[in-house]
This record gives sequence, C-alpha cells and structure tokens, in this order.
Amino acid sequence: MNWLNRERLTVYPRIIFVTYLVVLGFLYLTGSGLLDGRGDPIGGDFSLYWVASSLALKGEPVEVYQPSRILAAEEKVFGVAIPLTWQQQPPTYLLLVLPLALLPYLISLGLWLSSTLAGFILVLRRIAPHPLVIGLALAFPGTFQNLIHGQNGFLSALLLGGGLLVLDQAPLAAGLLFGLLSYKPHFAVLVPLALLAGRRWRALLSMAIVSGGLLLASLLVLGPDVWAAYLHHLPATLQVLETGRLAGNMAITHDKVTSLLGAVLLAGGAPWLAQILQAALMLATAGLVAWVWSRKASPAVRSAVLVLGVLLFTPYELIYDLAILALPLAWLGWEGFREGWLPGEPALLFLGFLTPILVPILAKNLNLQITPLVLPMLLALALRRMRLETAG
Repeated sequence: MNWLNRERLTVYPRIIFVTYLVVLGFLYLTGSGLLDGRGDPIGGDFSLYWVASSLALKGEPVEVYQPSRILAAEEKVFGVAIPLTWQQQPPTYLLLVLPLALLPYLISLGLWLSSTLAGFILVLRRIAPHPLVIGLALAFPGTFQNLIHGQNGFLSALLLGGGLLVLDQAPLAAGLLFGLLSYKPHFAVLVPLALLAGRRWRALLSMAIVSGGLLLASLLVLGPDVWAAYLHHLPATLQVLETGRLAGNMAITHDKVTSLLGAVLLAGGAPWLAQILQAALMLATAGLVAWVWSRKASPAVRSAVLVLGVLLFTPYELIYDLAILALPLAWLGWEGFREGWLPGEPALLFLGFLTPILVPILAKNLNLQITPLVLPMLLALALRRMRLETAG
C-alpha cells in the first residue's frame, strides 16, 4: 500500500476538505439572502425540512402533505419557486424534524449539519480508532454530497453505524438507534432480518418498541390525518423512480439515483426490466445478509455486510445517501490495517472512497451508474475476510 502512505493520507484529505469549503463558501457568498450563487436555497434540501417544520409548528401538519401548500410556503420563505415536496417522507420523519423551524433558517441549518456531521465522525472514529480517520471522513466525497444537499445521510449513518457498534455490549441501546432509523424505512428494513438471523432478541425487541413508539408519537403529535395523507400519496411516491417526478413537478433525475433500478433506467432500460432486476437483487441481498448474520462472523465483517446490503437492497437511494458508504469502508479498512491487506483490497476500498464523486461524473457523461457495480465488489471483500476468519 505504498501509494497510500501515511504522508499522503494526512495531506491529501486536508487539501480535499479545504476544496470542499472553498466550493461551499463560493456558492453561499455569491448568493443573495437565503439563496446561493445558483439561485437555490442555501442548504439545498434542508429548505424542505425547515418549511415542513414551520407549517407543522403552526398547527397545520396535514398541509405539509399537500404539494400546493408546501410549494407556496417555500416560495414565501425563499422568494423563488422551489420544486420540493414532502409527501414521499413518512410522518415519523416529520416528527423528528419538527423542532427545526424553532430557530432561524441559517442557524437551524448550521446546527443540523454540524451536529449530525459530528455524530457521523464520532461513529467512524469508533469503528476505526486511528487519528487519520477524522481527516478521511471529512475528505470523503459522500460527506461533501451530504453537506451540499443539506441532507440526512449523516443522521442515517450515525443511527445505523452507532447501533451496530454497541450491539454486542448494549443491545437495548442498539435497538433504540435502529428504531429511530425507521424514520427512513427503506434503510431500516434489513436490520430486523439481520437481528433475527443473529438471534439478537433484545435488540430486535427494543427496535420494535422504539419503532412502534415513534409511530404512535407521530399519531399523537401530528394527528391521524397526516398518516392518511401520507398513505394517500404512497402509490404515487412508489412510482417516482420510473417517472422521475413527484406531485408539484419535483424532478428526480435518474443520474442521482444510485440503486440498480436507477442504473437500468439511466442506461435506457425498460421500467419492467429495472423492477425485475432490482427485485432479484433485493432477494439475493436479503438472503446473503441473513446467512452471514446466522454464522460466526466478526463484528466488523458482519456490520459491513449489513450496511452494504442495505445500500444494495433499497431501490430508492440517492447520491447523498452514499454518506452511509463510509461505514463499511471504515470497518473493512480497519480490518486491513490491523490484520494485513489482502490482494486488491486497498485499490477497491479507494474506489469505494471515490464513488460518491465519480457517480455524477459518469452518470451525466456516460449514462453509467457505478454504485451497483462497486457495492458488490466491496461485499466480496467482506465475504473474503469472513472466509479467512472461518479458515483460521
């Protein structure tokens, strides 16, 4: 691994992170008011979270699920039309972001990004307790994607990675974190399967109680009409990856969708073919996760397999969600550092590290979505580690 020595791993991440800050600073400082230099809200998608919170805090939570109402509220706050709607988000997520509009927009944005980024880095530092990990986490392109979109990738990684970290020592706390992850159901769905296969009954029970409690709290705080509105829009939401549009003309271009389904559609494949291939991948991934968790794999390998499985399983996965990819990279990287590198391992981990920045370049120029190609290669690394552990 001479080409990735300590000096390069110290200097290059600093240069990359400073570049991120320069890009973000340029965007924000060349804008006007709450808009950046592109004419978009500072913080990107966070604008939707803040406006949804504002409407709900005014006693109008059901209006958050009315596209015309939230679009009008966004235009009132930012002065321009913003094609972001909320109906694809469950009420449990609305409950979690409910306090955001208690603070002015920019202060709330700063606290949202800084607090979730701090938790994200803390989890990665616990996974791989090496001084260079903080710099690598800040330089990770998935970090930049989440920062520029103002999204929830840091939060999802914190809950999923944190739960896996404490699973053996504190299963009830792990279940608490996994239960909170249900705010994004498509990233939580494989976790109960893994816990069931691994006979982690206490964590599974804790996750079920917390998930149910979060759902009940959303009913009590937001009201049953909010759930009725969400379920009413659910069929249209499930069509979003095929059409690329939600109500209110919210566009999601397929070059931002990093799942296999998105890759097939981006390449010009028919929706039925994309659905069949994604369904087959979901079945295979679920089976593999269950098999690995039913065996005596090390915590690092077991955790890496689950997170990679989560990223492969969901058809609704966008570029900012790749912040979660930092988790298996940290687990596999730390194993290689401690136990010795296997042939080809550093190169594949480096490819995984670069994936969030390669995705938009290759997708826009070649109609090629590489995420469904890179994730199985990383999964193969984890399985090779598992095979060596078994042989040992």
